[in-house]
Amino acid sequence: MSNMTIGMMTYSFHRAVTTGATDVAGLVRTCAKIGVQDMDLNYANWTDPDRDVPATLAALEETGVGMASCHSSLDLVTRGEQALAERTAGLRVHCERLAKVKCRHLMLGSVTNDLSSGEWRRQYGIGLAEAVCVAEDYGLSVTFENRGGAMGEMVGSFEHCLEILESANDPRLGFTFDVGNFRYMGLDQDEAFDHLVERIVHVHLKDVVPSGASFAMMPLGEGEVDNAPSIRKLMARGYTGCLAIECGGRGSDEEDAAKSVAFARRVLDSGAED
Repeated sequence: MSNMTIGMMTYSFHRAVTTGATDVAGLVRTCAKIGVQDMDLNYANWTDPDRDVPATLAALEETGVGMASCHSSLDLVTRGEQALAERTAGLRVHCERLAKVKCRHLMLGSVTNDLSSGEWRRQYGIGLAEAVCVAEDYGLSVTFENRGGAMGEMVGSFEHCLEILESANDPRLGFTFDVGNFRYMGLDQDEAFDHLVERIVHVHLKDVVPSGASFAMMPLGEGEVDNAPSIRKLMARGYTGCLAIECGGRGSDEEDAAKSVAFARRVLDSGAED
């Protein structure tokens, strides 16, 4: 029996959230009904934190669902005392709110500020290491992920990720492994996994199909990304974290989420039987 949990990114319900059809607390209850065990929060989905944080906590306690991770972005690459003070203050606000819902990880992105890709990775690593020290005060670990799209030029390959980890030079900094983003960048996710596995603390599962110059998300198992081998490799390594699903594209948000949860559950169950 795998100790991994099946999670859901609130971004999978982007349509429902942006139209005001639901909020994060509502998503927690919806996801609990389809077998989700952990949430992965887009911090921006807390549009009114004074209302949304206690409402989210109530929904988590009611359903028994956990808060595995939250993703947000700060300016981590501008140096200087004023920039450090401003981002530390902003980070503490994030962490105070996330600690209330017992969030385990905080995944941070950063603006680029027109830095060259190599210099950006160096400064990003430094900024992430600074954030690790702050987040630890609230019981959170800090992570970053491989990206697709334009940001893939900055942090799209495993080599980029290793550069950032080297710059941070802090073993407490974790890595969020995004299977679909490696595929989106035309890279081998299995090779990336082998280079980064020791730092993986959180996982994003995503299935995509080409859509013009970009891609469109699909329910897991219905696109061009085979997530199953990565899940099985994680099981073989004894990974006990969350598999957070990012999906969409075919039907309603809830239908696509339910299909994706069922896919992940089948893979976990089949792997446990091997």
